[in-house]
Amino acid sequence: MKTNTLKNISDKMRKYEDYTPPQPRNSDLPPCYNICLSASPKGGGKTYNCILLLQAYEKSGFIATDGTDVRMRTIWIAGGTSRSKQNNILNTLDTLHDDDRLDIETDVDNKLTELYDKLLKERDEVEAYMVYIKTYKKFMKNTNSLNYEELLLLQFKKYVNPKDDKDRPKDIDGNILENPRVVFIVLDDMISGDAFSATKRSNFLNRLSVKSRHESNLLVGLNLFFITQSFKSIPAIIRRQTDIFILLKSASQSYIIDAISEETGSYFSKEELEILYKETMKIPYGALILSIHKKEKEENRVRLGWSQSIVRDPKYII
Repeated sequence: MKTNTLKNISDKMRKYEDYTPPQPRNSDLPPCYNICLSASPKGGGKTYNCILLLQAYEKSGFIATDGTDVRMRTIWIAGGTSRSKQNNILNTLDTLHDDDRLDIETDVDNKLTELYDKLLKERDEVEAYMVYIKTYKKFMKNTNSLNYEELLLLQFKKYVNPKDDKDRPKDIDGNILENPRVVFIVLDDMISGDAFSATKRSNFLNRLSVKSRHESNLLVGLNLFFITQSFKSIPAIIRRQTDIFILLKSASQSYIIDAISEETGSYFSKEELEILYKETMKIPYGALILSIHKKEKEENRVRLGWSQSIVRDPKYII
């Protein structure tokens, strides 16, 4: 292919500061932030598979870009079964507090909006206190280097040592929050309500799936895990935002492959997906996990369960 270079036009990007949210210390775990979608009929292993991932994150822990530890919080939202005895497997999660086992059956949008606002408020409070810690350290090192706003902040806090401050941000168990927590929200089989209503294209879950990976003054980063018995019940707008597809045993294999082929086409051909899915379904409770997350390790884009990566045929690697 012959080309000509055009004058005064550059393909080189100007330098900018890239932002990376806290990541799992175990780099073989899926990177944050992410959206997972797991669909299979009743008894297909959806909850078990989700718990395995969350336990792996708990064991790994998280690290901020400055090297400090970041705590994890899990919120489990269901349509009435979050405290069911049949869901005792949830008790194995260390980061799932009883107050974060939520049943939302009506007024879904408003209740999820309220939860989101609380997460945003906690994030803001922790980040504000991080500013105070930085200012206090600066004060202890050299008082002459402080600006007017920093002096006002110190006066407001009465120059209290952060280590002795009773108002320092903590979680519900009293653990000090050095950084905003990494939050995982699991939405467990909520198709019986109007959470995924096809007539409400602008509902909260649709909007959340679009903005969950973004952070700003008005947005808080989250990880989402959608569990459903019916793949067809998940709106296309959510499927298009999904980073990780968990394919379990289902009678709708052809439909699922057709449905996700467009979303995963940049990484996987339909032929490869059909072969991988067919082979995985021969394994009892096998889970084919596909990642199109832009920060995923290439060798981990296809997994058999969370603990094994599948070596792909080179002819299918796009």
